[in-house]
Amino acid sequence: MQAFTTDDIYLHRELQALDGSARSPVALFVASRARRSGTYASTVWCLDTGDPRARARRMTTSVSSATSPRLSPDASHIAFLSSRGEDSGPQVQVLRMNGGEASRRSQSKRTLKGIEMWAPGGNALLLTADVDWAEDDRDDPSADNRPMVATFLPYKQDGSGFTIGTRTLLLRIDAESGDETVLASGDFNVTEAQWSPDGSRLAYVRSGDGRQRHRSELWMADADGGNARLRVGTLASISGIRWSPDGSTLAFAGSEAEGDSMSQLWVVPADDGEPRSPVGDALELEGSHLAWHPDGKRVGVVTARRGLTQVAVVDVANGTSEVVTRGLRHVLAMCAAGERLMFVSATMRNPCEIFSIGWDGDDERRHTAFNRKWARSRARPRVRLRSFNVPDGRDGEEKVHAWLLLPAEGDGPFPMLLDLHGGPQSIALIDFANHMYWYQLLSRGWAILAPNAVGSSSYGTDFARRLRGRWGELDLPQHHAILDQLQSEGIADARIACAGKSYGGFLSAYAVSRGSRFKAAVVSAPVANVESHAGTSDSGYYVSPYAMDGDLITERERYQCLSPTNYSSTIDTPTLVLQGSDDQRCPVGQAEEFFCNLVRYSKAPCKMVVYPGGSHTMAASGNPQHRGDYHARMAGWVQEWVGE
Repeated sequence: MQAFTTDDIYLHRELQALDGSARSPVALFVASRARRSGTYASTVWCLDTGDPRARARRMTTSVSSATSPRLSPDASHIAFLSSRGEDSGPQVQVLRMNGGEASRRSQSKRTLKGIEMWAPGGNALLLTADVDWAEDDRDDPSADNRPMVATFLPYKQDGSGFTIGTRTLLLRIDAESGDETVLASGDFNVTEAQWSPDGSRLAYVRSGDGRQRHRSELWMADADGGNARLRVGTLASISGIRWSPDGSTLAFAGSEAEGDSMSQLWVVPADDGEPRSPVGDALELEGSHLAWHPDGKRVGVVTARRGLTQVAVVDVANGTSEVVTRGLRHVLAMCAAGERLMFVSATMRNPCEIFSIGWDGDDERRHTAFNRKWARSRARPRVRLRSFNVPDGRDGEEKVHAWLLLPAEGDGPFPMLLDLHGGPQSIALIDFANHMYWYQLLSRGWAILAPNAVGSSSYGTDFARRLRGRWGELDLPQHHAILDQLQSEGIADARIACAGKSYGGFLSAYAVSRGSRFKAAVVSAPVANVESHAGTSDSGYYVSPYAMDGDLITERERYQCLSPTNYSSTIDTPTLVLQGSDDQRCPVGQAEEFFCNLVRYSKAPCKMVVYPGGSHTMAASGNPQHRGDYHARMAGWVQEWVGE
């Protein structure tokens, strides 16, 4: 068996952008693969989920990457975005399902962002597109080097940079002529849209147009965009809108509180009435993957439950739900495909593949083997999802879950990496792209511990929200308690390192400022100064008050007390700081401030590595060469200071 290496990044395929409907068993997806040139090749594939013997079929070439695939209503054509030939930017391409060359169907001078859907009659496409926008009377949209003028929040976004100077509108493009019609535009951004099943109405999600524009609004209009009216404006977030088969109801994922990353399923009548959540907080959604059953009574969703993400089916009338997938795995995406649900799933031992299952949870099938062959030639870990008794911060105890990954062979004790997940309202992710360093360390005899401590999602709202204003104070003692038990069992010894990204970067920095238990630490894209993060992050101005359970103006002492940067002089643990230069979620200044204080006020060995152009998600989807370096440095740093 071979060991995992950073070169596996070029073998791994990400499977994403699922598209299908209950009208046809044929569905589409995109397979993305890293190139050694530092780019990605994204190709569109089709799959007949109704045939258990059918294999996935590649529909587009890897020469020109394709995104945003959409299947026509009669399943005869595929539309997608791609830059081909002399195109200055992505244009709509249409390809027959029975083969042949794709033909360009648009000549847009706007920047096309995504295809939302085909018109029910198959004669047009619905798209979002960016256009230049003058922010004030002195701002010239045609200038090549314009000043950036901001009058509202947010004015930037991770992965996109500064977003002022543009707006996102909604377009109808004729599928034959390519003629464009603007359906919704103004001083706001449209994020998604759907025509009703009969093609008579249009629902779309857009930002507000005030001084703070992070909240979502659901608007209704005629099919041509006329008679637009605000339908739902009371929720903080709305995404994944889907019409019921009879066009009477819309389902979507949403949350009520600003900064709360946990969302629920909502339904709202298309015409009148308030939105309601059929299951409420009892069902946490993961992402916004929704699909209506043809009977119009049930909705398929991806739900986060006790550290796992699974496919569940919800009865929207009585609010009952049933999980239809099983096993220690994460479902990453889902869509309807004829009489089945198609989904992407991964385990700690097997990277992602495409599966399908009946609506009642019967007859699960695996349809692809993109990652199966190369992954099975590696020495894969032994995997356990265990529960541990830990302090609850209220003078009592509670049980929490933790993933324990052990090398393929050996009884221990092992050197151990404590991996701290982001969020904190998230869970330890089953995601090979983000965690290649796990598998490199496992191949070298290390164990990996990835807990879902207090503050994690998928265990109920009380468990998740109890950490508000108590970052590090409640969850770090739980991590220590788990390590104590594993050491008493002879699985781990004193050779322990910690690492984390985003909130995990905060907690890794916080942990080494509170003692010397860890022999090495990796702090990646951290919240290092909670106070300054609130004003420099793309979402900090509303997420931080939620996370700290109070505004900066009234709770400044709490923000300062929980900031690892303020305790740099107490740190003696060798610490590696990793950061993308263009990260807007946890901006580069957070890492710089932490590193500067380490150098100036501590004696800890330290190093900072900044990756040019890297966003907050660079570890999983950034420049492949940078990703390889990132994961190799993480594994190398802890080995250097902890030992084999």
